[in-house]
Amino acid sequence: MALHPGHADYEQALADLFNGDAAASDPLMILRPRCEQDVVAAVLQARQAGVPLMVRSGGHSRFCAADGALVLDLSAHFTAIELEEDQVRVQGGVGMGALLRDLSPHQCMLPVGTHATPGFGLLLMGGIGHLSRSLGLTLDSIVALRGVRADGTPFVLQGEAQDPTSWRLLRGAAPFLAVITEATLRTHARQSLDVMRSLHALEGLQSYLQEAEVMPRSRSCSFVLGTPPESKEPAVLSYVVNVARDSDDSPPEADSLGVWWDRVMGLEDLPDFNMPLHDGTFPVEPAADTNRRRRLRSWIHAISVKSGQTESLACSLNKAIQRAPNPLCRIDLQHIGGAVRDQAMHSSTYRGRDAEWSIVISGLWHPDDRQAGPLVRQWSDALFDALAPICCHVYLVERHPGTIRYGRQLQLAYAEDLALLQEIKRRWDPDQILPTLDAPSPACM
Repeated sequence: MALHPGHADYEQALADLFNGDAAASDPLMILRPRCEQDVVAAVLQARQAGVPLMVRSGGHSRFCAADGALVLDLSAHFTAIELEEDQVRVQGGVGMGALLRDLSPHQCMLPVGTHATPGFGLLLMGGIGHLSRSLGLTLDSIVALRGVRADGTPFVLQGEAQDPTSWRLLRGAAPFLAVITEATLRTHARQSLDVMRSLHALEGLQSYLQEAEVMPRSRSCSFVLGTPPESKEPAVLSYVVNVARDSDDSPPEADSLGVWWDRVMGLEDLPDFNMPLHDGTFPVEPAADTNRRRRLRSWIHAISVKSGQTESLACSLNKAIQRAPNPLCRIDLQHIGGAVRDQAMHSSTYRGRDAEWSIVISGLWHPDDRQAGPLVRQWSDALFDALAPICCHVYLVERHPGTIRYGRQLQLAYAEDLALLQEIKRRWDPDQILPTLDAPSPACM
């Protein structure tokens, strides 16, 4: 099915996107395939027309739609979830939150991200969440992939035995090479989780980071730096998750003022990873603006840092959040390490396994404020630059093609794998319809 500009279904498809930048775009056409052959036809159509092909899965990313592009919307019909013993077959239009909810009655789960909205972009690029330290990346659960290369060739991969190079490259870089229509994932037993949240002053960030870095892998301590809903001053939200045992009682800190402790039955039941009100609850989310062009815009970096950098890290983050252009801007520190390090570095193209922290710098603004965009982008870029000297990896779920930083992002993301990825991309994507792996030359900036 093809949706064209001016049609109500076209407008609704864009309005349904979570990401404000993508929702505000004007694609050439939106295609909703029903089968793999429709995906092949869409790939060939993009090649023949010489236009970019954007893939819509969860609708979380700003790369799921763009001006003048063909949008391949998998969320309409590629939504099957089939569980067989300890594996689940998932089609490419399924969001990670929906997958968790579907698995919960079967008492199984997957380690996914800190929010419910991402789709296959998170799965294929890495997948960092509250259970990464104990269960690994979402990507580490993949046991089979099905899809269509950017030249229109369908493929099926069952582990590394058949084609070890493609298997390794697709897990961590698939959005640059192919459209993944289906993944088979190894599930884990659904577990009860204890979560403890608390708000703190910025001044203690270094000590909080130091305490987190010596925690066992069964425990994850992530943070949000931002402005709470009822405050004008930025603060630190500490968010600790660990696997509960039947004998566990609530920790002593749970009775302290400003500490909120919960035991939940599965990952999908955790409280939002967001700044709370003074009583630990969350403000009522306003309804999404019916005008798709008036959603929040974003400029986001995701950069990884090894352990032992707490002093310089805390100093840079404290300064940055106090200089944030508006209260919408935030900095997340997602705690990794543990089981993420168990997999060999070259088992996939995700090269951030040595990191302790994945730092997500979220610059947000409302499009009605015409002066806000450049200020927020400058703020987010400046923090990226400040952290670059201690950075060991860039998580390319957020990237900035066409900018002066993109070459550095690619090198930090893929290191020595970059040259091989670029070579494979030239073969698999001869017309460059999928996202680029090339940085612009300085003369073009």
